[in-house]
Amino acid sequence: MDSVVMTRTLCSVPEPLTALREIKRVLKQQGKLLFVEHGLAPHHRVGRWQRRLAPLWRLVSGGCHLDRKVDDLIRAAGFELEELDSKYAEGPRLFTYFYQGCARPTPTG
Repeated sequence: MDSVVMTRTLCSVPEPLTALREIKRVLKQQGKLLFVEHGLAPHHRVGRWQRRLAPLWRLVSGGCHLDRKVDDLIRAAGFELEELDSKYAEGPRLFTYFYQGCARPTPTG
């Protein structure tokens, strides 16, 4: 694959690292992962509330995790972030912190 576009996916998949590693497997070495995902906010008070509400939120939202740190997950799966813009969208801060960017598979060997 030349590119994979992922929007609001990592919050809901049960094993985000497994999903990202599969994306890496099917991408060409120079391929791109383009993403827009919501997740853990960097502000301590917001993140603390996201973690507190996460178990209940998963039950009422089809498995969505409010508290996943998307950039760390992407790096842990073997990608290099080329671009990353993260910020709050309009609305309640607990639900509106977004990560948007582009990543490439980390060169191997």
